[in-house]
Amino acid sequence: MPEDGAPMHVLRRVLDGLQCLHPRRRRRHGGGAGPPKQARVAVRRLGTGKATPCGGGGGGGREVTTIRVATFNAAMFSMAPAVSGEGTSGAGAERGGGLPGSPGGGARRPPKGILKAQAASSLARSPSRPRVSINVQDNEISLERTRLWRGVGGNGKRQQQQQQQQAGPRRRSVEEVLREAGADIIGLQNVRAEEERGMRPLSELAEGLGMRYVFAESWAPQYGNAVLSRWPIKRWKAHRVADQSDFRNVLRVTIEVPDAGEVNFHCTHLDHLDEGWRMKQVDAIMRSGGDGPHILAGGLNALDGTDYSADRWADIVKYYEEIGKPTPKVEVMQYLKAKQYVDAKDFAGECEAVVVVAKGQDVQGTCKYGTRVDYIMASPNCPYKFVPGSYTVVSSKGTSDHHVVRVDVAVPHAREPDDAEATANGQRSRVVKMTKKSSRKGIWGAK
Repeated sequence: MPEDGAPMHVLRRVLDGLQCLHPRRRRRHGGGAGPPKQARVAVRRLGTGKATPCGGGGGGGREVTTIRVATFNAAMFSMAPAVSGEGTSGAGAERGGGLPGSPGGGARRPPKGILKAQAASSLARSPSRPRVSINVQDNEISLERTRLWRGVGGNGKRQQQQQQQQAGPRRRSVEEVLREAGADIIGLQNVRAEEERGMRPLSELAEGLGMRYVFAESWAPQYGNAVLSRWPIKRWKAHRVADQSDFRNVLRVTIEVPDAGEVNFHCTHLDHLDEGWRMKQVDAIMRSGGDGPHILAGGLNALDGTDYSADRWADIVKYYEEIGKPTPKVEVMQYLKAKQYVDAKDFAGECEAVVVVAKGQDVQGTCKYGTRVDYIMASPNCPYKFVPGSYTVVSSKGTSDHHVVRVDVAVPHAREPDDAEATANGQRSRVVKMTKKSSRKGIWGAK
């Protein structure tokens, strides 16, 4: 007891204040920090960043930090350069920025998204809101149906593509598109990470965005999946999916987000043809375990039957048959929903943009076919909560045959155990008096 008989609650407040002066050591989970031998992971750490605190509800009344996550199939940087060759793509104030209004983010205008068109009555109710026109090509399935109806042959298709390319805007870079998306954590698939012959696309992309990255090779040493982050990447592991003969992987990273603590983010890219093989891959991902609650993002290349009407689904099946792809199925998404994974698409908001969305499809397409094959999902019972109205698909502006999928996530702040929890865990604090010759008063601390 203190010499002056001060109440214990006063003493506890003093101790809490002293503890805040020292950095808290966080408990590590899982095994070692290195990747398994069969899937080499190369890592570089670039740039700095700060979180955007967001007070208010979520997490049982605890404060939360809102972060933005995204996924993007980079098409091996074959359709556009990773970074702009001009070197003046507005990186200055926006480099490393996350949400609008965040530190270092500047007052940026929200990027235009590939959003569903509103009904005419809805637009009429808000005439003051501008209609946003987005230069996005229609999906190939709808175009093919239109060509068949009009009797346009193969030559007409090539002429149409040439006209679209000639009339299109200047060539954009992947860096510009991702900066406009404004994400704090980005999962990239189909990445080329060649670091020789004067080519450093992934390193230059991360450096241009002011982000750190982790890369896991896939079917060749310079190709695979990557995760970019504004904040330090604490741990990373790459796991082969299905079996050792399968070159695809899931890249699991743990990121230290200020105030929120550790956030687990998984990036993967499943087979693009066979639903049966995709089922083996996603089942292997589930069985391989993870590191607790996580966000799963990437090109699952699977379809969700609830996204499409019967007529639209019939068009998709017919088109797949014509181009030689296997008949589309929905087992993968049914499997994940049965596992209680939460689909970020369910948190899409109202939109003001007029965009190409296929008839009979209640979803924003993420690839050239107009279908949704790129996903962001939260694991069951996950403390990370998708922010309602934040899910959207952002145009890749010709830099890939896929588009950027993004969503905001509320992550509860890390919480230290209270006295009752500490006592229950056998972590009783012993209060001792520490004195210094230069001080007339004692300094109370916990031991």
